[in-house]
Amino acid sequence: MLPTTIGTTSATLEGTHNINIIVGRNGAGKSTFLRALDTFLGGRSDFNVRYISPERAGSFIRQGHIVTNMESSPTWIKESRRVNQAAEFKNTSAVLLRDLELLYLRKISDEEALRLDLARNFETDRISKINQLLLNITMERRGSDYVFVNQQGSVVQPDQISSGESEAVSLATEILYFFDSVRPDRTNILLVDEPDVHLHPDLQARLGRLMLSFFESNPALRENTCICIATHSTALVCALAGSDHVGIGTKAFDINEVKIASASNQMRKLAPFFGHPLSLSLSDDAPLIVEGDDDERVWQQAVRTSRGKIRVFPIVAESVDQQTHLEEFCIDLMSTIYDDPISFSVRDGDGVVGEPITDLGQLKRYRLNCYAIENLLLTDECLAVMKTSWSSFQSAAAVWLHENKKHKDVDAIVALIGSEDRLRHIKIKDIRQLICSIVGVKKPWEVVVGQAIGNLSKQEPDTSQMIVDFIGISALQRLIWR
Repeated sequence: MLPTTIGTTSATLEGTHNINIIVGRNGAGKSTFLRALDTFLGGRSDFNVRYISPERAGSFIRQGHIVTNMESSPTWIKESRRVNQAAEFKNTSAVLLRDLELLYLRKISDEEALRLDLARNFETDRISKINQLLLNITMERRGSDYVFVNQQGSVVQPDQISSGESEAVSLATEILYFFDSVRPDRTNILLVDEPDVHLHPDLQARLGRLMLSFFESNPALRENTCICIATHSTALVCALAGSDHVGIGTKAFDINEVKIASASNQMRKLAPFFGHPLSLSLSDDAPLIVEGDDDERVWQQAVRTSRGKIRVFPIVAESVDQQTHLEEFCIDLMSTIYDDPISFSVRDGDGVVGEPITDLGQLKRYRLNCYAIENLLLTDECLAVMKTSWSSFQSAAAVWLHENKKHKDVDAIVALIGSEDRLRHIKIKDIRQLICSIVGVKKPWEVVVGQAIGNLSKQEPDTSQMIVDFIGISALQRLIWR
C-alpha cells in the first residue's frame, strides 16, 4: 500500500494519492520541495524515485557521451537533473527511448499472453501513446531507428520540431519509461516539475490523461506507485480533477508540508472555473460558493437574466460544513494561480439574525438576511415578476384556502399570510412552489427568484420586504454591482 505520508522534515507529503497535484505561486518552493523528496527518498532501498526537472533543454537526439555517462554512473541522471535547468534533458530522454524498447521486449519475453497477441508490439503499445500527443508530426520506425515524420511523409530532424512537440515527446518517453520500470517490491514515485512548460492547454490535458490512464487500467499500480506534479496549469488540474485517484494540495512559501486533499465531487465543481482562465479574465467572472442545488439554479438564472451584468460562477456545496471546506480550498488554490483573486460565498440565514460572518482572506463571505434563498420569493421584486403584490397574494391565498381546506399545507399558508414579515426567517421550503401556483404562475420558483435578482437596479430599499434587504446591500454591491 502507498504510504499515507511521504518525506522528511524538509519535504513532507501528507494524504498521498496516486496522482498528487501541487500548486503554488512562483517562489513558493515547489521545485525545492520535489528535489528534497528526490534526495531523501532516492537514497532509500525501499523506494524507486525519478525526478523530471522543470526546464528541460536539449534536443531529442541520442548522443554517445550521454550513453557513456549513463553507463559509467548509475546516478548520473539523478545528479544532472536535480537543478531547475537540465541542459541535456531531452537528449537523455532519447537514450531512454531505446532503453524503453528493451524493457518492453523483456516484458514480451516474460508474459506469454502478451507474446501470443500478434496485434500488440512496441509501436502499438508505446510509440502510439507518444503520437497521441502530437498533431503535426508522428514518430515512426524506419530501419533500426525512430524518426519524426511530417504530414507530407518527410523526415523532420529532432532539432527542427517545435518546442512544444519536443517537450511532449520527451515527457511522454519519461513517463512511459517510469511505468515500465516500476519495481513491485518498492514504492515507486515519479516527481514531475512543471510538465506544462511550452505545451498548449489541450496538450497539457492530454499529458495528464496519459498519466492517469496507467492507474485506471492497472489496479496493481495503485498499490505502490504515485506521481507528484508541481504545476501552474489550470488545464492540467482540470484534466485530472475528475478522478478518484487524484488529490490536490498547495505549497506555501517557507512551509515544508503539503497536505493533499482528495478531488471529491464537490471540489470538482471548481474545475470548470479554473479550467477557463482566459475567458474568465475577459468576462471578470468570480466563483460564488452557495449552499445547495437550489441556490446554484437561482444564481445561474440570475446570471442569464442579467445579460452579462452579473459576473459570477456559482459553485454548489451540499452543506454548511462542505461550504467551509470549499471556501478554504478555493482561496488556497486561487491564491496560487491568480495575482489578485476575487471570490464570494453566500450562506443561508437558517434563522440566524444579526450575526456577522467574517471574510476568509480575499474570499468575501455573506449570510442571507432571511432563512434561505426561497424566502426571496416573497419579496416585492419577486412578486412583481409573478405580476402580483403582497396584498394581492394574500387575497389569492385566502381564496385558495377556502377551496383547499384539506390540503396538507393549509396551516403553512395561513401562517404566511398572517405574518408581519412574510415568514422571512422561517423555513418555507415545502410551500415555495405552491406560492407560485396560488397566483397562477407556472414558472419554477428558482426562475422567478433568479429573474428578479438578474433585473435588480441600484437603489436603496423602500421597505424591508425588498431583495436588497433580504440579501444585503454589501453583498449586492460586490456580487452584482461591482
